[in-house]
Amino acid sequence: MSADDANPRAIAEDIKRKTKEVLQSREHANNITDILETAQSDEDVVTAASLSALQKIFSTLLGRKEVYRGKLKGSDEELADPKKQYSRWLGQCYIDALEILLHRLAHHDNSDIKELALLALLKLVSAEGKHPTSKSGGDQSNFPLRLFQLIIDKLMSSEADQSTVIGRFQDYFQYDDIRLFTFVSLHKNLRTVTKEFTRQPPDTYLHNVHTLLTQVQMPGEGGDLSNLYVSPTDPEAECRPKQLKEQRRAFTNAWLSFLKNKLPSSLYRQVLLTLDQAVIPLMSSPKLLIDFLTQSYNVGGAISLLALNGLFTLIYKHNLDYPDFFRKLYALFEPSVFHVKYTARFFHLADVFLTSTHIPAYLAAAFIKRLSRLSLSAPVSSLQMVLVFISNLLRRHPNCQVLVHRSSGEGLGSDPYDESEPDPAKCKAMDSSLWEVKSFQHHFHPDVSQAALLLGKPLAPLEEDLSQHLELCTSEMFEKDLTTKSDQVPLEFHVPKGLFGPKDQFHNIWDTEPPTKKHKTVTS
Repeated sequence: MSADDANPRAIAEDIKRKTKEVLQSREHANNITDILETAQSDEDVVTAASLSALQKIFSTLLGRKEVYRGKLKGSDEELADPKKQYSRWLGQCYIDALEILLHRLAHHDNSDIKELALLALLKLVSAEGKHPTSKSGGDQSNFPLRLFQLIIDKLMSSEADQSTVIGRFQDYFQYDDIRLFTFVSLHKNLRTVTKEFTRQPPDTYLHNVHTLLTQVQMPGEGGDLSNLYVSPTDPEAECRPKQLKEQRRAFTNAWLSFLKNKLPSSLYRQVLLTLDQAVIPLMSSPKLLIDFLTQSYNVGGAISLLALNGLFTLIYKHNLDYPDFFRKLYALFEPSVFHVKYTARFFHLADVFLTSTHIPAYLAAAFIKRLSRLSLSAPVSSLQMVLVFISNLLRRHPNCQVLVHRSSGEGLGSDPYDESEPDPAKCKAMDSSLWEVKSFQHHFHPDVSQAALLLGKPLAPLEEDLSQHLELCTSEMFEKDLTTKSDQVPLEFHVPKGLFGPKDQFHNIWDTEPPTKKHKTVTS
């Protein structure tokens, strides 16, 4: 090992020795200054040893109540008291140590150092909570919210991806006070950053916020909220972290502050994918998401498709009045819906939305006809899904079966249906027919033609399972056709009389007579 390699390790060993001396006697208090200096080293080994030393020193000194954070107020004699001067000096050193730890948490390139800084800061949170100098967390919790706010501010960096260290922070969300004050601090941080960036916070910052929000596991109804990281002054007191309504209120405020920002497209989709299951059920008032979901629904494209589920949840579970819902849903049925990433999810949700038999016949007919027209431009892999979707709608709404059996309007020229009409009540779908579906009775793929033929016959009362057709793709259809074995194979059983048919002009060229024994072998 070279001298350069050994030097940092020697310094780290010296830091451990100085830490031990500080904790043994006040005579070695100046070692703290040396450790603060080495904590700013570029060597990771030295930095790690220094950060651990600072945490150990000040956790112990806080326990001894030797650290005074504040200004001395009193007579000149009190200000000249060596013990109080020493405590105030330790308080300033403690502030310097916190600044170093917070800086390492936000700006260090090594994720291991970031995690070490985070763990050191959280241990100091515990130490301050056990030996508080003032009530900074409110009521009886003794939680040092001021220090915790600084930690959350550094985790929510606008410059660096903090997903790794946030993943380490996740281990502490089992504590009810850590969970609650994470939401409280994050809400405050979002308000501050939003004011700082007048247009829009950086994407990196928004990704960090989303990562933190999705890592927190909220307690369910009837859960025991007694697992606290910082013990309260009165164990029997009903402090904020022990109240589920406070947890949900803080959770709601943090999410609403986050969703007020203009999210990048990829993050926008990711949020909408999980909103209905991971957020809405845990909010104190889910109706507060109405504006966000309706605006998302009006964006169009994939964003509108993904907003469907959350909006539907608010309509059916939280009594949201949204009269234009089915009109907006009708507008989403366009040719591009077969070529987006979320096609299967969209049709699954649309099938759920149209499950009710109380939907008016004209509305069901509009969706049936719209799908029938879209099928003309749909890929082969989606045709079975479309036909099953239509057949299920016809089962739910028998009045619409007239579309199958009506023979008038077979073609674009004579079809009364107006596909450019955005209002399903005015598109004249009930006056039309499903001639598009009838055309698939002669489709080249046997599964498609068979499904189209079944629509022309009396339908069985039980609906077909749409789920097995949602994820079907062209390669799967091709593979299925290659591996399918049939017991009936068509064979040619007529003896051909020519190469080009019965009126073959070349028939006389070919010798169709079998060889006979009259032929003799020519010998030399």
